[in-house]
Amino acid sequence: MGDDAIFYVEGDTVVPTINAQGPWDPGVQHGGAVAGVLARAVEHVPTPVPMRVARFTLDMLRRVPLQPLAISTEVLRTGKRIQTVRAELHDGDLLVASATAVSVRTGAEIESFPDRQPDAPLPPPPGSAGRPLGLNPRAPMPEGFPHVVEFDRVVGSNRGGTPSKTWVRLLVPFVRGEETSPLVNLMAMADFTSGLGSFLPFDQYVSINTDLTIHLVRYPTSEHIGIDAETWADADGIGQSRARLFDETGLCALSNATLFIESRSNY
Repeated sequence: MGDDAIFYVEGDTVVPTINAQGPWDPGVQHGGAVAGVLARAVEHVPTPVPMRVARFTLDMLRRVPLQPLAISTEVLRTGKRIQTVRAELHDGDLLVASATAVSVRTGAEIESFPDRQPDAPLPPPPGSAGRPLGLNPRAPMPEGFPHVVEFDRVVGSNRGGTPSKTWVRLLVPFVRGEETSPLVNLMAMADFTSGLGSFLPFDQYVSINTDLTIHLVRYPTSEHIGIDAETWADADGIGQSRARLFDETGLCALSNATLFIESRSNY
């Protein structure tokens, strides 16, 4: 199984290590692992002209097992301005997760107008909370994905809801033998939005993303990803989370997710 990466690749099969494990079930992958591996698949699809992903939507269709999975991609639309790609993860004949990515051509060289940009001030920088690890959600969690991520909460408190501003950084390569791309890094870290903005005690509630949509202003240029997160939950067990995502120079993306919430006693 190994512990030096999240996945390794064998042809069209992706093989998770223990680092892909999620916190809710020892046999199921973390949403960040699933998002990252599907983003990697999208990124490997050629485009007719230089493009980058502008929108990425992940659908967690079933529990994604911690075992080798087949991965496939299909170009749904292509052209000189826009390309849409669908990537899928299969457990045998069963489709367990999919992602749709819209890529848009680059190189228009349009001037930037700072006064027309949103007011999205950077969170305080990593390390500014005055302690090496401002947030450690790993201790109460089983071995898996959160254990290979560094968390530095610079605004807010653990399980305090909002305000919540946390810097996260992946500590191992996403795929063994590969440099983790900015897109894969961002998609994998964005899945922490719901948990970082939540007020729900981990030992009492299960809170699972059913989907994740990221609109990218640009690709990040730093390993650290800042997550300015908010999470809401209703009494019927349905929640929403959203975040502004930063690199160390400024805003790079916006994320939204739908949450399934359940008490641990009923899960």
